[in-house]
Amino acid sequence: MDRLFAVMKMAAEAGAAAIVQQRQLGLEIQEKSYRDYVTSSDLASEAQIIHVLKRAYPDSAVYSEEAGYIVGYDYLWIIDPIDGTHNFMYGLPYYGVSIAAAQNGEIVAGLIAVPETHELFYASRGEGAYLNGKRIAVSSRSDLNRAMVAYDNQFHKNCLMLGNLPKLAQACLTIRILGAASVDLCNIAQGILDARIFHESKLVDFAAGALIVEEAGGMVTDFAGHPYTLYTTDIIASNGRVHMPLVEILGK
Repeated sequence: MDRLFAVMKMAAEAGAAAIVQQRQLGLEIQEKSYRDYVTSSDLASEAQIIHVLKRAYPDSAVYSEEAGYIVGYDYLWIIDPIDGTHNFMYGLPYYGVSIAAAQNGEIVAGLIAVPETHELFYASRGEGAYLNGKRIAVSSRSDLNRAMVAYDNQFHKNCLMLGNLPKLAQACLTIRILGAASVDLCNIAQGILDARIFHESKLVDFAAGALIVEEAGGMVTDFAGHPYTLYTTDIIASNGRVHMPLVEILGK
């Protein structure tokens, strides 16, 4: 596992360096689909991450935000080279580089780098969650009406996003729409946020962060409270203490 994390860290650092380099050269931006964009920094970061990972584990498989699926075996690398592309495009520093390793359909390691704040979050199954080498834990808040909950930002993707928002707004202290799922999950793991809600999520959005939350003492399930899988799309991630009230609201 030490070697695995060393490679993942090297890959994330290479991706972050490519992001900065491309931004300095001038961003090229393309619209992939309605309200969904990719920049030259996304592509450069992804290329560097995959290069580092495949150099160390040449037979591994890759599932990445832009490149899609690359066939392999043993580890499956799940990569989002820039999670929070819209934030990055507009100069907001709230975005992350997300890398997860899966084996036999289970996430075994996750790492998220936040380039603008030089934060590195990581976890392996059963070994706890860490920020820059220091162990982290979820918040102790247990009342949903005192909780800060992060929410989806792409309301055009699912009609339930708008329908569920007022229910949650009435039940919790405050809602935040921050625009980077991976960083939201890290902020649950370090006790800043209390929960994050996903509608129509993609695997790259939550793979690394979900494990980091769990290893920090939190909980991640689908809306019905069942364990999540690599194929789950509607997800509640929380400190665990406010989880069941969220299931009661969203499971309906």
